[in-house]
Amino acid sequence: MAPVDLHQLPRGARALYRISEAVSAGLDTQAVLDALLERTVGELGYRAAALRLLDPERRTLELRAAYGLSPAYLAKGAVEVARSGVDAEVLAGATVAVPDVRSALSFQYGEAARREGLVSAIVLPLPLRERVIGVLRVYTAAPHAFDEEERALLAAVAGLGGQAIQRAHFATALQQIAASLTASLELKAVLGTLLLRTVQALGTRAGSLRLLGPRRQTLHLAAAYGLSETYLAKGAVQVAGSGIDQHVLSQLQPLALTELSEAAGFQYPAEAQREGIRALLVAPLRAQGQAIGVLRVYAGELRQFSPEELGFTATVADLGALAIENAKLHAALKQRLEALQADSNGWQRFLTLS
Repeated sequence: MAPVDLHQLPRGARALYRISEAVSAGLDTQAVLDALLERTVGELGYRAAALRLLDPERRTLELRAAYGLSPAYLAKGAVEVARSGVDAEVLAGATVAVPDVRSALSFQYGEAARREGLVSAIVLPLPLRERVIGVLRVYTAAPHAFDEEERALLAAVAGLGGQAIQRAHFATALQQIAASLTASLELKAVLGTLLLRTVQALGTRAGSLRLLGPRRQTLHLAAAYGLSETYLAKGAVQVAGSGIDQHVLSQLQPLALTELSEAAGFQYPAEAQREGIRALLVAPLRAQGQAIGVLRVYAGELRQFSPEELGFTATVADLGALAIENAKLHAALKQRLEALQADSNGWQRFLTLS
């Protein structure tokens, strides 16, 4: 493939290419976000930019990255959603342009912005899947009207920021799951942690892990998180009656259903509907080149899972299979040691009697 000639691209496309290049070049999340803001400001000629994330209680916007802003301005105080009408509107999904942040009543720190030399701003939602997790703010040093092309370009930049943060969430979850594998030989606790971290990272409702029986015809429950006892007791999961599980077990690849239905190959659509499950992601548990079970992730809304989410879930499933194989090995070793100990005790009694 021939290299891209950036000089032949329109200014906006060239800027987005270079911003995307910066995002894909690194694995360190902070470095990626810093580079994203630096290139956004540099390529498009703005004064400064900042990226803020909602705290868990959704009351304040915490600074995550900034470029072109002084330490004094960044230390001005917390951005409170209740006192910042602009941000409250953006968190509801809108993009808001502020002609003059120095005098806008909906902008929390107008005087600090004046001292910093900021004039116009645009604030965009930072998306992560179907929700807004923060805001991207871009500032100019002179009055500026952000046209539709700029808004579309900056929305794409905000999307890249959301993707970088999602990758960080996935990396943290995988580290926590891997740490639990080495910290404990208690399989139930390890699988519980695996499901909890997976559901949290994907922002879904629940998860379960099922293992194939000896005849490979039934999937038996090994662990679950977020599912009611009623749903778990709905009946056996027969591989022959579950098209999605058949596909995942035979192809050894994850598969998602955007909407559950009997026609989609899901065995218990009515029970799933009563449980509040609307979408499903299934990944195979693989050991020694073959499937030993499935990891299921359940969403409470219609959902299109991204390729990154499928890849993350497949990696988690591999870790789950490793935990199960380790537990089997540990149990076999324990049983063998107990047998050897019994043999040793028997010989000692025999020699004593002799």
